[in-house]
Amino acid sequence: MPEPLLDLVTLIDRPSIDIDGQRYEILSPDELSVIDNRRFALWAQKLDALQKEQETGEPAAELEALVATVARKVLVGVPDALFAKLSGTHRIAVVEVFTALLLRSRMRVAGATGTAMGSPLIGEMFSPGFSDSTAATGGNGWKARLSRWFGRT
Repeated sequence: MPEPLLDLVTLIDRPSIDIDGQRYEILSPDELSVIDNRRFALWAQKLDALQKEQETGEPAAELEALVATVARKVLVGVPDALFAKLSGTHRIAVVEVFTALLLRSRMRVAGATGTAMGSPLIGEMFSPGFSDSTAATGGNGWKARLSRWFGRT
């Protein structure tokens, strides 16, 4: 029997983070509804736009508020008093970790889609010199996007 294209699990296993020595759960990308998936995509676009505005010296209040909104949505069961103590850097770290989890989940689906379509493996080089011609272009991956969103160049 051939390997399955996609392995779906209905039991949600939430990842966790430690804050001041106490363990808290964060959302799992697998538990997001269609609406929440769309909401996170829109927030990501807005974060990107606000980050670009930051580069021109615009006030940071809207960016900080959006980061706080996303972090609050991602963190599960963190008391409000503890959340208020988190710095902007802490909140950005939570958003970055969750974004990486979302991207990992989407890459899994993209790989399954490519396999179903009979395409070569995602990321496989099409010719030996392919990566040589694109080596200098960089800056378009998810790490670069996270860096732009959160001001880490």
